[in-house]
Amino acid sequence: MSISLWRQSWHGLAVRMDTGKTPVPRGGTPTGMVCLIAGLAFSAVASAQPPVPLSDPVSTPLLPPDILPHDVAIDAQLAYAWAADDGEQIVHGVGDFKMRVGGRLISAEQAVVWISNAQHENRPYRHYELFLFHDARIVESGGTVTEGPVLFVTVNGTGELSLSADRKAFASSADTTVYQDAIRVRQAMRAGVAGAPGEPRTVIALPREDRGALPPPELVYSGQDAKLSTLDDGRRVVTILGQVHLFRGESGTGDAVAGTLELRADSAVLFLAPTDQDADAWMPLLRPGDETAFDPAAAGGSVEGVYLEGDVRMTFGERNVRADRLYYDLANERAILLDAVMFAMLPDRNLPIYIRAAEIRQLSSRAYSADHARLSTSEFYTPHYHVGAGRIEIVDRTPRALTGERVGLSRAAFDIRDAAFHLYNTPLLYWPRARGNVSRGDSAIRGVSVGADGDFGASVETEWDLFNLLSLEAPVGYTADLLLDYFSKRGPAAGLNMDWETDNSFGLFRGYLIDDHGDDNLGDFRDNRRDDDVRGRGTLRHRQYLPDDWQLTVEASYFSDRTFLEEYDEREFDEEKEQETLFSLKRQQDNWAFSAVAQARWNDFYTQTERMPDFSFHLVGEPLGDVATWYSENRAGVVRRRAAEKEFFIWLREGSDGPSSGATARVDSRQEITLPLHWGDVNVVPFVALRGTAWDDSPTGGGLSRGFAIYGLRSAMYLSRVYPDVESEMWDIHGLRHVIKPEVVAWGSHANREADDVYAFDSSVEGIDDFDGLKVGVEQRWQTKRGPADARRIADWITWDVEMGLFNDPSGDAITNGFVSYSRPENSIARNFVNSSLIWRVNDATALGSEVNYDMNDGNVDIFNLSLAVERSPRFSYLLAYRFIEEQDSNLLEFGVNYKIDEKHTIAVREDFDLDRGDTLDFTIAYIRKYPRWFVAVMFELDEAEDNAGVSIAIWPEGLPRAALGSRRFTGVANSVAMGRD
Repeated sequence: MSISLWRQSWHGLAVRMDTGKTPVPRGGTPTGMVCLIAGLAFSAVASAQPPVPLSDPVSTPLLPPDILPHDVAIDAQLAYAWAADDGEQIVHGVGDFKMRVGGRLISAEQAVVWISNAQHENRPYRHYELFLFHDARIVESGGTVTEGPVLFVTVNGTGELSLSADRKAFASSADTTVYQDAIRVRQAMRAGVAGAPGEPRTVIALPREDRGALPPPELVYSGQDAKLSTLDDGRRVVTILGQVHLFRGESGTGDAVAGTLELRADSAVLFLAPTDQDADAWMPLLRPGDETAFDPAAAGGSVEGVYLEGDVRMTFGERNVRADRLYYDLANERAILLDAVMFAMLPDRNLPIYIRAAEIRQLSSRAYSADHARLSTSEFYTPHYHVGAGRIEIVDRTPRALTGERVGLSRAAFDIRDAAFHLYNTPLLYWPRARGNVSRGDSAIRGVSVGADGDFGASVETEWDLFNLLSLEAPVGYTADLLLDYFSKRGPAAGLNMDWETDNSFGLFRGYLIDDHGDDNLGDFRDNRRDDDVRGRGTLRHRQYLPDDWQLTVEASYFSDRTFLEEYDEREFDEEKEQETLFSLKRQQDNWAFSAVAQARWNDFYTQTERMPDFSFHLVGEPLGDVATWYSENRAGVVRRRAAEKEFFIWLREGSDGPSSGATARVDSRQEITLPLHWGDVNVVPFVALRGTAWDDSPTGGGLSRGFAIYGLRSAMYLSRVYPDVESEMWDIHGLRHVIKPEVVAWGSHANREADDVYAFDSSVEGIDDFDGLKVGVEQRWQTKRGPADARRIADWITWDVEMGLFNDPSGDAITNGFVSYSRPENSIARNFVNSSLIWRVNDATALGSEVNYDMNDGNVDIFNLSLAVERSPRFSYLLAYRFIEEQDSNLLEFGVNYKIDEKHTIAVREDFDLDRGDTLDFTIAYIRKYPRWFVAVMFELDEAEDNAGVSIAIWPEGLPRAALGSRRFTGVANSVAMGRD
């Protein structure tokens, strides 16, 4: 369900309206090690019914979309709570206000909430009206964000209401300026908007006013014994003995935000400001409850600084520090801590970081330094490993809101001097100085891999943060990794990986160069004959967003030889986009787009189409009155097909890619009209499309033209039925909902040319033929509730999708599988087929999956997959699977198991066995040993297809798998035995 926005012109307010409906979902070296730690330190039968939202509880009647069935939790630093004369409850939250409603988060610096009771069809609910003041923000469960200086929001909910705050005052705040502003806005809203259920919730953005700085926060303290004294120089001090506790809320504005400060110690001295100073410049001195020993005015009215001694503990924002002694300058946000330990959690990794130092100084609310420091991830005084440094300086550059809440990526600049990596207490590596910037939560040394196998020999692969290595601060949004590798059977190698993302651009660069004296082992008749031992690649991709909705895309890709990418990055070769060299300029607005593309083929072992250039214009979903919809696709340009140059054995194995062409002028236009119809619950969309294409050259010589026509209909509907009384403890079923989506597409087409008559520049243009077809499909979901009785959740029990494709002229290649494109039937693959896909989630720990594709043309099963996944967390999980894919000549039996023997020892086994060849494609057994804050894995790997075997060792710190010394394949298994972690 989405929160709809309603805005109106009211005292110059900007306004927009958007109301939506909920759809039914469809189914190492020293520098690196020092920088690493430095960065971390900072851091069944169904009757026809209307579509039913699948996320609604099975046994609960449907509510209007504006009444949410979630609990409401309100939190703030200070909360005023009282009841109006009419019984309406009011809450005024001050400081870091947050309100959670299910997966939504509403936040602001301050907020006033009016809470009233209401009913809908005799069902009670609460109506909430919120006035959000300063840095107002609404984050939907799907990630959509609405924000502004000031917002007014209404929400309806049936769940429980809870209120938590650091301090609560059961008194009215009606005399405050914020509350008076809230009343004024609420009255204006009530004059124009009724908050009845079913109407859109309201969010109004108000202009921000400069209200000046907030009043200084209070310093609250307590202790067993307190005494006021006067020093010889006239200053007044308060001495507190026994169980000292001091608390101060957030202070400052903008970038000078100081987070919540809490101090505890055995004893303390509070230094009071002189009485002739402006009291508003300092923090009022208060004593909670009836323990107040002094009148704040008599005591000077403010505190300049505090000195604490004995088991000192300081919590400042996200940081925790323990020390023997501490002095804190409250006015300037400075502190000095002796014999101190600073502790913080790296939030994205749940990794603790400890800094131990003889002296830690807080230079400001965002700058710190430490002398004679040790950094580690261990809470022990003598950790297994640590980084020692003569001096560390860290500056927090994380953007924050007025409340101190982080509003951007965590960023910090650091400077480390005289750094040494220690194993136990033995120094192993030294580096005089390291400077840089941390903005990703990753380590400065990205990773080290050490191993050996039959193809590459003994190997050392390293990744370095280039900016840190050069003692440079990385530009915002940029990362650069330097690759330095050595393979005993191949040779030395170096590379560079760069990624960047700014407000108006993003891109990447991948470069690698190796002096390769070895041979690629890619299978029979796959020898790579090359003239030069120097091999490599370079790939650049960049997109720039320009004014007026234009965007520029540049790509360039070069490889030294045909098999380089497959040998050195098989995942990119198998899964990522085609390597291209092009220049593209595109403008997209609303439902239309224009583009101009110039493309060249750089690598002669790829079959690609060059564009010199090619222009296109697309129009999507243009309404023709209230009856029909128009889709238009047009292109014109000069293209040239360049087929790959293949050696004899490659040509025998892969076949021909067809002929190359010269520069060919091409014009193509496709126009489609659809007529959406609604017959009860059935949606029927008849369509007709005409396409005309002309070329000035062809394989037979001379120009050709082609006319193509296609017509048909698409239809779909939803059926659903709820069975609230179905219960089974054995199958973990508590209520059942069956949702069915039938889907049909049928078409006929005619053309005066075959696809073989023209050059294959683009499969979506030249690759179409005039065949007729029919697709019938049924998607089904059986859903139930699972989980504890007091916290049930919706879960898919069984999903089963079946589809059949029939063609009058099944001319598709016999080695391919049939396919029907629902939106573009002419792009289908014409092979008659039946496909079934089933997933049965037996319970939360066991799932059975199956997929079958039957080719009716040759009477064979082209695809058959069957898998069983079992997770007996937290100690044991396994996967057993059989996979047959005729197109890839693949007939595999797969097995995997993860078993945690105890907290220190884990075993992982993987086996992929080729049943046709009788070979093991992958057998790996790994033993993982956990030590305090780090892991060691020993792995044996065997690949009979490539006649390769090897043993490797991996070592990595807890929470930092990218910093692994060795393979990272099983680093995820160390934290969870769930399958798919490697």
